[in-house]
Amino acid sequence: MGDRKGRIQAVWGLCAALALAAGQAAPAEPNIKTFSAGLSFENFSRTVIWKGDAASSGIQASLIAARAEFGFTKGLVASLSAGLALTDFRTLAFTGLPVSLAYEGTPILGFTLGAEVVAPIHKLSDFEISGTGRVVYCFGMSRTWPLEGFAVEGEAMGRSSWLEAAAGPRVTYRLSGPVIPYIEVSVRWLRADFEMTETLGDLQGTEAKHVSGDLSFGAALGADAALTDRLAVKAKAGIVPRGGGMDRLLSVGLQYRF
Repeated sequence: MGDRKGRIQAVWGLCAALALAAGQAAPAEPNIKTFSAGLSFENFSRTVIWKGDAASSGIQASLIAARAEFGFTKGLVASLSAGLALTDFRTLAFTGLPVSLAYEGTPILGFTLGAEVVAPIHKLSDFEISGTGRVVYCFGMSRTWPLEGFAVEGEAMGRSSWLEAAAGPRVTYRLSGPVIPYIEVSVRWLRADFEMTETLGDLQGTEAKHVSGDLSFGAALGADAALTDRLAVKAKAGIVPRGGGMDRLLSVGLQYRF
């Protein structure tokens, strides 16, 4: 319990660090100029190697969250989000338990907290270069699966969490129309933990899997489109290259400006 509380505090510490870094890149007055709120959906996949494993494994997460966005002077934009996530740990194997298990269950439900900042750095004609930073933490609920095909009753219980942080430059093309496109390059850091506990008759064992810090580089195309004076759609799609393949990321959101 204390470990989880410490991780949540660390998330908000990272949020503050991102906001501070953005503020140093583009100083802004403290007063809020705009405020909007809405919903967002995000899906991403990452291929990682868990500590102690030889083969790679996939992590896929789908998030839906409520999002509040604050626009400050000097163009600084900061947002906070909270919501739910379904995370699938495909092909993850646990060989240190009394009976080896391969994760084949349904995705695990979790709660997410996140923060993001976009800070303008330089303008060149119709183009604007900004620095971006983002952090999302997901702490999963425990999930139990029955162990079938044995002479005695048994079950397996899993609990997971993950933390992703990303930072990099964004180049925005400031058109006069309702659609504002941009291209973004980012360094993406991922930490993940999965603990599986197995009980089979008198046998019991626990195995913990860790990804202590997987570093990848991604590129994405995005756009903010104004539907009305107050309603806007935000969308982004990107790729994260890896050896022998490519992971992906996708997000879409609807924001209402008050």
